[in-house]
Formats: sequence, C-alpha cells, structure tokens
Amino acid sequence: MATYQFLTFVLPRKSIETKYGGIPKQLEIKHAEWEKYWDNYNMELNDAPEPDFEDAISTKWWKRIIINIEELRNEIDKIIPRASWNNESWKIENGEVDHDLSIDFNEKENFIEDFRFRTDLRDSKLNFLNSMLELCDRNDWILMDENGNLCNPNIKELAELIKDSNPDRFMRNPIEFLENLK
Repeated sequence: MATYQFLTFVLPRKSIETKYGGIPKQLEIKHAEWEKYWDNYNMELNDAPEPDFEDAISTKWWKRIIINIEELRNEIDKIIPRASWNNESWKIENGEVDHDLSIDFNEKENFIEDFRFRTDLRDSKLNFLNSMLELCDRNDWILMDENGNLCNPNIKELAELIKDSNPDRFMRNPIEFLENLK
C-alpha cells in the first residue's frame, strides 16, 4: 500500500446495528492476531484459511445482506476501471492518482466477504472519493478505517478519520513521518 493511500472498509449499517443495537464509534481490530495470521500465511495455498479469532475485519458483516453482485460491479465500473489482474479489483493509477477498490465475493454462499477501497490523498479533485461516498450513502453502508473507527459516508466525518492517520501524517511531512517509523 502506498503511504499516501487511506484504507477504508465498507460495511452494511444494518448488520452492525443488529449486533450492537446501534452504531458504536469504534469496532475492535485485533492487530496482533492479524500479524500472527499473516506471519503464518502460506502463499502456496489457493484459499486463505479463516482466522481463528473474531474482530471487525474477520466478522462476516455481509453474510445476511442480500446484494446483487453484478449490479454492484456495474455501479463500481462507472466509478473506477477494473484492474487487469482479476474481476474483483478496480484501480486508477495514472501517474497523478492511485485509487483502488476490491470486493472479495463468496460465490458459493453468495455474500461479500470483504469490501474495501483506498483513496489517494494527493487527489484534490475528489471524484473517486465523492462517488464512493455517494454509493455507500445510497445503499446505507458505513465506513471503517484500519483502526476500527466508524463513520457515516460523508466527507466531513471521513475527514475526521483521515486526520492524523499515517497517510495524512505522511502527506503533511514525509521526512518527519519516515523518521518516526518504528
């Protein structure tokens, strides 16, 4: 991931409200468990094993959400071009901006396993980001950052999540950011 890209997970509001009785400000992400998971990940396997822990990323939020994946893919095609390597990834990379989006769709059980996009914070036009926010708002989806913080799909709330994130700190002062890396 480029240091100037802000990672955003897309989650269905209904599933979170059902589980928590409302929308909390933050969901738990077990960063240490994910680190162990990826350290033990075997690239030779065709399918990644299910994590043996539950957190905001491993939870199957979309499992009970009925969605027409073809319609969703077509909507996303209007926002960002498909990536050359597979049918579940989209990418804009033209030297000026580097946005991407991916949807892991479980064809057997007919649900989204993971839906995320990364926004290039160098993009001052905000076309991609605004289009994604509109798509999420129209479908009653909410956004989560890599620390589990949640927000509604609007620029004001998302800007609060972006503020002081690693990509934001890098954009404001790349030398200081790099010097402060652990």
